[in-house]
Formats: sequence, C-alpha cells, structure tokens
Amino acid sequence: MSDNKISVIIGKPAGFCSGVKRAIAIVKKEAQANPGQVYTLGSIVHNAQVVNELKKLNVKTISMNRLQPQADSKSVIVIRSHGCAPQVIDKIIKFGYKIVDATCPIVRKVQNCARQLKDQGYATIVIGDKNHPEVKGIIGWCNNEASVIDSVEDLIKLDINPSEKYCLVSQTTFNTKIFNEIADAIDKNNYTNIFVKNTICDATRKRQEACLELASICDVMLIIGGRNSSNTKKLYELSKKVCPNTFLIENYKEIPYKYIDKKTIVGVSAGASAPDWIIEEVIKMLENLNNDMNEKNEQAEQAGTMHELFENYGGVSYIRTGERIKGTVIYVRPDAISVNINYKSDGIITRDDYSFTEVQDLTQVVKEGDEIEAQVVKISDQDGNVVLTRKPIEEHKIWDELESMKNDGTVIETLINEASQFGIYGKVKGIKGFIPRNQISINRNADPSEYVGKNLKVKVLETKNNKGRRQLVLTSRAVEKVEKEAKDNEVWETIQEGEIYEGTVKNLQDYGAFVEINGIDGLLHINEIAWTRIKHPSEVLKVGDKISVKVKSIDKENKKLSLSYKATIKSPWAMFLDKHEKGDTVTGTVTRIVDFGAFVMVDDIECLLHIKDLDWARTEKVTDILQEGQEVTAKILNITRKDRKVSLGMKQLVEHPFDKFAKELEINAVIPVEVTRILLDGVHVNVNGNIDCFIPLQKVTTEKLRTPAQVVKVGEIKDAKVLGIDLKGKNLNLTFILEDKEEEFENSDSASYQPEEANFTIGESIGSALGDLLK
Repeated sequence: MSDNKISVIIGKPAGFCSGVKRAIAIVKKEAQANPGQVYTLGSIVHNAQVVNELKKLNVKTISMNRLQPQADSKSVIVIRSHGCAPQVIDKIIKFGYKIVDATCPIVRKVQNCARQLKDQGYATIVIGDKNHPEVKGIIGWCNNEASVIDSVEDLIKLDINPSEKYCLVSQTTFNTKIFNEIADAIDKNNYTNIFVKNTICDATRKRQEACLELASICDVMLIIGGRNSSNTKKLYELSKKVCPNTFLIENYKEIPYKYIDKKTIVGVSAGASAPDWIIEEVIKMLENLNNDMNEKNEQAEQAGTMHELFENYGGVSYIRTGERIKGTVIYVRPDAISVNINYKSDGIITRDDYSFTEVQDLTQVVKEGDEIEAQVVKISDQDGNVVLTRKPIEEHKIWDELESMKNDGTVIETLINEASQFGIYGKVKGIKGFIPRNQISINRNADPSEYVGKNLKVKVLETKNNKGRRQLVLTSRAVEKVEKEAKDNEVWETIQEGEIYEGTVKNLQDYGAFVEINGIDGLLHINEIAWTRIKHPSEVLKVGDKISVKVKSIDKENKKLSLSYKATIKSPWAMFLDKHEKGDTVTGTVTRIVDFGAFVMVDDIECLLHIKDLDWARTEKVTDILQEGQEVTAKILNITRKDRKVSLGMKQLVEHPFDKFAKELEINAVIPVEVTRILLDGVHVNVNGNIDCFIPLQKVTTEKLRTPAQVVKVGEIKDAKVLGIDLKGKNLNLTFILEDKEEEFENSDSASYQPEEANFTIGESIGSALGDLLK
C-alpha cells in the first residue's frame, strides 16, 4: 500500500517572511484601534486571499492617484512592506493622513544604503523589476535618479562612464542566479568603478536555494503564492528550469491532479506572500488524494464483494479526488444541495461551490430530481459526505464559451470591482478578467481607479497567456473604438461647412489646438485663434475650455476638420469702428518707434502717430518725445476703412502756438526773435520759442550783401518788426529793418537777386555762407 502513496515534501522556509508577517500584524493592530479608518497604500502583499481577509476587517486598499486631501487626521495609511518613495510620504502627510510605516526592515536598509551612496556622489543602478513597488521606492530615495536593469544585456546597454562612480543594489526578492550573473559581468568587463552591494534578502536567497534543491528531486513542484508576487514568480522560474512539471497555484483548487498519481513525488514551496492556512489546505488536499488511493486499493482487494455488489445494483465501487461524476439531486437547501452519486455516501455541493456566478438561494436554481454533474473535492468530510464542486466543470464550459466569444467578437458587460496601476479587473461568467491599462479606453490618460464600480462593455482579447495557461484578458478600448467610429461617421455626415458648433479644447500644440465637436477632433490653427498675433495657443485657451468654433473646411475622405475660433467673435477692427470715429480722443500704448513716427496700440488696433503730428514745433527725432511702452493720448485724424489704417495726432489736442501768440500781437510791434538758420536768400527765426518764420534777405538789412551771414549769426537774438500776420498760413511777416519803410516791403515776400550787378560768383557766395554757418 505504501508503494502507491504520493510523497509530499515541503520546502523550508515556506509561507510569510518576517517582513510580511510584521506588516500584516501592523495592519490588523491598526484595524482594531481605528475601525473603518485604515487604508493600505496598495495591496499589503501580492496575495488576493490575504487582501480579501483584511477586507473583512474593513481595511481598504488605496492608490496615490485616488488620494484626496482631508480636513481631519483620523484616517490611517499603512505603508506596505515593499516601502515607498519619500516624496509619496510627504504627499500623504500634506493631505492630512496619519502614516504607519510597515516597510520591511531589510527593504529600509536598501533604501538607506541607496540614499547614502547617492549623497556620496555615486550614480545608482538598481537590479529588479522596474514596475515593482519596492524598486520604485528605492528609486525615490535616490531622488528619482537611478537606472533599473534585470539582465546582463541591460547592464551593457547602460554605457558605463569610466570617469563616474556607480553603486549597484538589488530588489530584495530578485533572482539570486541572475544577480550573480550581472556581478560576474561587471568583473568580466572590468567595471572597477561599480560598487556592488548584494541587497537580496538572505531569507529570499535561502528560499530560492531550497526550492532549487527540492525541484531537483521531485516529479511535480507546486509553488504556492500570488501571481503578482515577485518572489513567488522567481521561485516558479527557478523551479521550472529544473522540474518541467512546475505549477504556480494560488490555492488548493488549482492543484494539477492529472500530473499527480501513485508514486509521484510532489514538492511544495511557497512565496513570502502565501499565508500558512493556504499552504495547509494544499497539503491537506494532497493527503486526501493519498487516502483516496488507499481506499481505491482496499476497494480493489474487495472486488469480489463490495465491487460486485455495487455493480449489480448499478452503483460505483470507488471514486477518487478530481473525478467527474453524475448524480441526482435528492435534497435542496438555500446554502447546499445533496446529490445521490450511486456511492456508499451522498455528495454535497455548497452554495460557494455550485457556480462561478453568485447564487443567493440554491432553491431558486435547483430542484429535487435534477441531474447534475460535479467533480470530487474530498472523499469524506466530517459528516462522511463526499464533497463535490461544479465550478471546475462549469469553468471548462465557460472557457469554451469565452473562446467562442473571442472568435465571434461578442460584446459583453462586466462590473469593474478592482483596479491597480497595471489595469482593472471584472468578472465574466464568474471568471476574473483583466483589462490592461492600454486596453481600458481610447483615452490614453485613463485613470484605472475611476472605473471601479462601473459597468463596462468589453470583448474577449485573450483566453491564454504566453505560457499557455488560462488567463482571461479583456478589452473595453476595442468596443469604445467601434462605438466612436460609428458615432464619428454619423457626425461626419451631418457636420456642415460654415456652421458654428460648440466644442471642447482637448489638446494644445505649438501650431494650434485640437477641439472636439460631437466626438470628432478638429484642428484650430494658431492663426485662427485670435485676431491679434499670439506666440502660443495657451495665451488664449486652456484644455477643457468650452468654445464656439466655425467650420472652415471639411475633408471627409481624410477625416480632417479645419476650425476657426476668431470667426465666431467680432474682429478688433470691427469693434474699433463701432467704438471710435474721426475726431475722437483715444488713449493707447506705444508699441514701436520708427524714423517717421510711432505705432500706438488702441483697443488691439495699431495706429500710426506720424512724426509731424507729435508737436507743433519741428521734431528731429521721435524718441525726443516718445518711448516704447509709454501711454499716450491722441486724436484720431483719419480712418481708412479699406486699408484698415488709423492716423493719430498729439499736437492736435493743444492750441496751435501761433494762434495763441497772435491773439495779443499787433502790426508794427517789435518782438525778440532767435536766428535759427541762415540761407542765401534769408534767415529762419524762432518766435516765442516755438514759431518758425522766414525773413528774406532784403528785410534783413538795407545793404547789398552776398549772404545774411555777413550781418547775423545763428543763435543771435535780434528785434524784429511785425509787418503782417497770416492767421490762415500761421506765418508772420517780419523785418530786421526797424525804420519806417513799410511802402517798400508791404507786398514783398522775398528778395530778388541781380546777378549782372553782382561782383561775385555763386560758388563764392555759397562758400562764404557755409563758412559763416560753420563758425
């Protein structure tokens, strides 16, 4: 009988490591002290059963992207054994939460080591899984300045700088064999500037070594733990290389019975996230399998008695764990059903083992007399009944249905009940399905946590993973894409060129903005955003703005839409014309200064202020009066609608100096003047500081001269007599000859020369005049 017995060998250590035990103990303690107020930052361990047990204590799992500031400090956030970055801790404290740090002491040592070496000027290299929370935490303690590798190839790709010093640390649960390979590669490539610090947990190393040793002597290896657990996956990978029949299972229901038979040596190893009670369940199921085989042998020995008796009455003489059998329902309770399986004991199926779909009351779905097919879980429970389950059989049928759904592209609906940084989870026909982050939505920035509690339409993407194991992968993105394409096609048929639509700004680029109209995106070019020139769309718009846009053009073939925002608003020129007219006084800011004047911005319209209209006096340079950025008040002199030009004047706002001066001036009055310029035929003088007048040569002196410079000098102050006042021409008829000779000059405006009487040449005259001017 012993020859037919399964040998079960349990690897040591197995189950929770000290760091995980400590973290779970901390969570339970906090849950008792703060009922309903305890959160773990991510799953406390990568084991769904453990997380579900903690949920019963009202411990919730929360991610950083779902964290919200709170007014009080009652809520407690437990940092899991993997640890986290200091920046995360700072944010949690800032949000007002109480922190309880359950970081594994060994992980804490790695964090401190990485930080200290970073402070000493070392560039950090971390060996591990870049997506693992422990690795992310270590990187955070290095100011987010670290390279992550998980192979020798990754090391070579780093392009190590010989002049820089590096430190290399490891994820505590990393594969020891690969770590040693990387360390050997460092020596082989003579990377003497890399300081190697082996930070793999000693317990992890011993667990991996024990697993390898056990796998080498076993026919079948069962690795117990969560599929998301890093150390569990490392054990599986190591064992698989030595023992091909290695299986990663999360609980006893996943034991691969078809690989286990009499004389099979089964090795059992467990990751650091597997609790003792799950390991014990697996061991117990294997022991039940042994009992089943022993009973089978006993039944075989009694073949001439019990076997014949059962066979004669249509019964079965023996059954075994994992076997599929058919029976008739003989009794139904809300929580269990009894089944006659033609065996010495009746079978029992509990509500939890009846279906993947949740059933509240079995009396509503099963009735006495129904034929039912089930699988044997246990030959005898404490009451002597055969424990049965329908789930494996139902699961097989469901997977067949899921495969058909995949091939047919069937759209189904699922309730999202869980989210992680990698995606979201929901059940289809009771089977847990995973929707990767990139398959959630056509929106690439979709936040997985926002979908929890929502129903999503999905399609089956895959029913097996790369290793051929069953895994349900779903996609809601494909469904959303098809629905959007159908809606978009409808919109493309109804949208009209020249019409105005309400849209939402979805994205800003240097060249413009993308605006969504009824689900389709259109390009709003930067030139169509504002009537004035802008450097970037963000000067006018921001993402999320609701704006009205006009459809400029439609390219249905290439699905392109050209939009205009400025076409829906009045142009600055139109608003300017509504507000201002010729003769109005306006205020603006000098934007540019040129040789011929200045440009002034008035209500988003650039107007010209010509140099001649700056001041009544002669202006040599615009900058003598104006500077860029200066605010000025001016009068609108002219508006040219066709060319969209506006002329301004500053001097027109004040009374002409001549008019003001001439009011109190009388004919024959003698006034002081300053000689400003000397010409051959006369001189220019300045009257009252800002009036320019010309006095011809014959009114400068009675003498016959070649040039006025012979009797006057620039800058000289002389008395002049007013012979006439021209209000219209803004001019004074002046003379330096103060004696009464009005008759001679009454109608004379200019001097005349008689070359034939002159005893000098024109060249001499010009030369003499220039000489006087340069004195």
